[in-house]
Amino acid sequence: MPGTIYDVASKAGVSISTVSRVLNKNPNVLEDTRQKVLLAIAELDFKPSSLARGLVAKQSNLIQVLFSWYEKKCDFRNYWYVSILNGVNEAVQEKGYGLLVNTVAGIFDPEAIHERVFRNAMDGILVISPYLKEKELLKMADSRVPMVLIGHRVPDLPIDTVDSDNVGAAHQVIDHLTSLGHTKIGFISGPLDYNSDSKDRLAGYKEAMKKHGLLIPEGYIQEGRFSRESGVIAAEKFLALADRPTAIFSSDDLMALGAWDTFEKSGLKIGKDISLVGFDDIPEVTQEPYSLTTIRQDFHLISMEGTKILLTKIKNPENWETRKVLVPVQLNIRRSTGPARS
Repeated sequence: MPGTIYDVASKAGVSISTVSRVLNKNPNVLEDTRQKVLLAIAELDFKPSSLARGLVAKQSNLIQVLFSWYEKKCDFRNYWYVSILNGVNEAVQEKGYGLLVNTVAGIFDPEAIHERVFRNAMDGILVISPYLKEKELLKMADSRVPMVLIGHRVPDLPIDTVDSDNVGAAHQVIDHLTSLGHTKIGFISGPLDYNSDSKDRLAGYKEAMKKHGLLIPEGYIQEGRFSRESGVIAAEKFLALADRPTAIFSSDDLMALGAWDTFEKSGLKIGKDISLVGFDDIPEVTQEPYSLTTIRQDFHLISMEGTKILLTKIKNPENWETRKVLVPVQLNIRRSTGPARS
């Protein structure tokens, strides 16, 4: 597959504007630099279009938002995604930028996603994908296009990130449940094989349980997939335990609602016989019959902060220092949590 203008810039070790000047035969380019760019063009089989010839830094006034789903369908009914998109849109409109939305669904080839993302003219990219692996993110970051990762934490990579404080959130939940007298607290995680937020929430749960001197018996941690169905499965496994938990912390609301239905069908009363806490504070958790205690993520602030960092980076790329921001969360207490029964 032929390379893009971004690939040429990366391979030659120059900016996109320098590649554009070479393509336009601008005389204000050092000969050594010109030869590096021409060599990269030849090796990558780059075919310059009229768009590429006119492309210079910050000329497009477009910000690309990459939404990547692990599932096979992109569903903007998902509260998490649409909330993030609303915040991004508000931030770019304030600064006079347009928004290009790019979606990739299913298990994909890293080379294919790179091509889909970087064939578009843009000044910067916001990556909203908890599923991309470190090597794929590094390749995208090396493209010389300013990039910020939203809703995903990569502490060891030089990539700007904005995410919720997932570890701190788990501490808030366990602190609340222990204050109600609960010592047997189970946990439903999100997918641990590819999702950094799931790993952080699990780490926070373990840390908080240890802080309170509480044991985590076998079977008290169940892995879900951020779906209602996986919450049902987890709840059934908790019910099968000889010494079941008196409280459950679910790392997202959909799994919590699935667990709620299952516990109620088994004859347990939520908030009395068993306490339940979710994560996200989606609208459904306050609609009858539900009244779920949950962690509220400030999606608006996360997306606004990430977009502002990206726009600042676009205008001031020199000597940029990587920024990693954790946005505080809020525990909203409702009827699903109550005192532990002896």
